[in-house]
Amino acid sequence: MIVAPAPTPVPAPTPTPSPQPAGYSAPFAQPTANIASVPDCPAPPEAVVRLSLPSMYVTGDNSFSQIDATKQAEREAILKPIHRFTYGVSRYANKYVASGGADVKSGACALAWLDNWARAGAMQQMVDNETQFIRSVQLSAWAIAYAQVKNLKVQSNAPDPAIRAWLTGLANDMRSHADSLTGNTVRNNHRYWAGLAAVAVAMDVGNEGLTRWGVESARIGISQIGPDGSLPLELARKTRAAHYHLYAAAPLVMTAAIVKNTGVDLYADDGGALHRLVKFATDNVVSTDKIAAMTGTPQDMFDLDTALGQQYVAWFEFYIRAFPGRASAQAAIAKERPLVNNELGGDLTMLAASGG
Repeated sequence: MIVAPAPTPVPAPTPTPSPQPAGYSAPFAQPTANIASVPDCPAPPEAVVRLSLPSMYVTGDNSFSQIDATKQAEREAILKPIHRFTYGVSRYANKYVASGGADVKSGACALAWLDNWARAGAMQQMVDNETQFIRSVQLSAWAIAYAQVKNLKVQSNAPDPAIRAWLTGLANDMRSHADSLTGNTVRNNHRYWAGLAAVAVAMDVGNEGLTRWGVESARIGISQIGPDGSLPLELARKTRAAHYHLYAAAPLVMTAAIVKNTGVDLYADDGGALHRLVKFATDNVVSTDKIAAMTGTPQDMFDLDTALGQQYVAWFEFYIRAFPGRASAQAAIAKERPLVNNELGGDLTMLAASGG
């Protein structure tokens, strides 16, 4: 069996809260409200406890750029409940933030869904490196969604202790697994996404060890950025090199946005290397001629007018917020607003605009 049903939910242990560093908050609004109890909400998808996946790439393709359509369809079917959960949590959380805290039912339903998966022990059994990576991306989403609603206080049956314990447990397991790896996975976008998950969970629970590890993970990526803004390991992805530069930039930019509130400026590292990556990655949205010449192969089609294309550049909202007008592709990307990526917290146009 590939996806195991959740066991009968049991109460999660209440963690000893860590003190949250002063000024360490999400880089967007966090409305505060109080409700007596969690209202009735639509049931979330059944929690996925154990995950095993086939690779979506053609067997023997060492560049991991040729997608096997049959394998991809099988993966999508397995991942469907996880993506539905991430979509639902981010949408509920976004509605709460967009309402300025008035829509307490949406905020409470985000908490209720997170609490349901927390008490079920969701995503605790990852069978290989691939599923560990999938989890780190989704953990980023859940932690960023929780950051949007954690100031909504439930007076009875508070879901926060179970959610915080669950997110922390997943982050610690993810960190231990990442530290055990060798090879390119230690230095490519997999590590940057794990770093984002770590700092996002730390933002929620005040874990300075996870913050340090997440910053270290981001710096592993930033240190590899070349003078032209490219990442060697992502250039090796051949026809999907442009895609993977955007995918690698996403967690680095979001990590920079979060840890800025702790006094860490990742844009200052290595002579502004992250600025170079953002320019290189987003210029490829306008034209792939340069990266095609660098890789010696045409790039897969990228359509900014589609929801999928917009998802790949949604993180750019937080770059624009910090550095308006600096990237040459800003006008082309901004025309596609709102930009949404559920794995980064949902409507990033709205979230970036809501920040203090």
